[in-house]
Amino acid sequence: MTKRIFIDPNNIDYSFIREAVELILKGKIVALPTETVYGLGVAYNDRAAIQRLYKIKRRPKDKPFTLCLADIEKTTDLFSILPPFGYRILEKFWPGPLTVIAYARGSEDKIGIRVSSHSVLNAILKELNTPIYLPSANISGEKDAVSAQEVENVFDQAIDLIIDAGPVQFSKPSTVVDLTYHPFKMLREGVISLKDLMLVFFKKRILFVCTGNTCRSPMAEYILKKIIEQRFPYILERYEIISRGIISLEDTPANFETLKILEEKEDIDASSHRSKKIDRKTVLSSDLIFVMEETHKDYITSLEPTAENRIFPLKKFLSTDSQEDIVDPIGKSYEVYEEVHCLIKDAILELIDWLS
Repeated sequence: MTKRIFIDPNNIDYSFIREAVELILKGKIVALPTETVYGLGVAYNDRAAIQRLYKIKRRPKDKPFTLCLADIEKTTDLFSILPPFGYRILEKFWPGPLTVIAYARGSEDKIGIRVSSHSVLNAILKELNTPIYLPSANISGEKDAVSAQEVENVFDQAIDLIIDAGPVQFSKPSTVVDLTYHPFKMLREGVISLKDLMLVFFKKRILFVCTGNTCRSPMAEYILKKIIEQRFPYILERYEIISRGIISLEDTPANFETLKILEEKEDIDASSHRSKKIDRKTVLSSDLIFVMEETHKDYITSLEPTAENRIFPLKKFLSTDSQEDIVDPIGKSYEVYEEVHCLIKDAILELIDWLS
């Protein structure tokens, strides 16, 4: 009989975690829990273990297995560049019951990846510090195992260890979405519905960028949000509007002059704003990026060159067709802040006609 170990997800015994890891590293097959169904795990680079897995699952050799990782950030090293929507679904549904298929980095071959939310599985993956293949614990085409007992009923003596973490959360498989199609193709509707994915797809992300994210970009963010809410509520659900800075002033409020202008001239309370520095993940996930200066565009393209065709200087939307950047008012008079506010609002009013 295959050995079966119980690990409490709420009180993980790491001696059992290490036992599972040692077996996987030795080329063994270990049944592992996820939040959806149980899976059969093998080292992704162990050819003999992979061939054995195909055999016991009776799975055609032309159907590749999905990789499973614990670290979302490491998936970007495996995928080629995704569309912005792709990064937003990873942001929303990972860790969780979603399998994403995309092109492998530097290749035209497809690769499937899953980042599970199951604490026991992730403890094993972190200890391994390497991906595993983790197809569902079933004979191909038959019912998925949703408990350790069901795994044992089907694969007793055919596998090397069963990690029992109790019943799974959902008892249905992960949703599988293929991002090599435009805009995407759902290959299997599981826990996450097509509607869930479409809501993320249709809500485009607009990003405003300035230097410190304490004056110009929050000003643009809050003004655009207010105008959409008041004048164009029918497009309210179509856009997520955020702002960032290119230098590190993390968690700093908008400055006094910006807060005063937004309150007095726009009746906007922006006191809850806290600055954030832009990062590559935010760039990749944004559909439209508006910058106050050309240097901001240069900085963003240094983070991610493929974003260049999604970056627009806000000055291009000014009715005066000005070629001057929207200057940084930090350290200047209140009158300069007022001038900057007027320029940003003029550009936003032109921009919103384009959006709507």
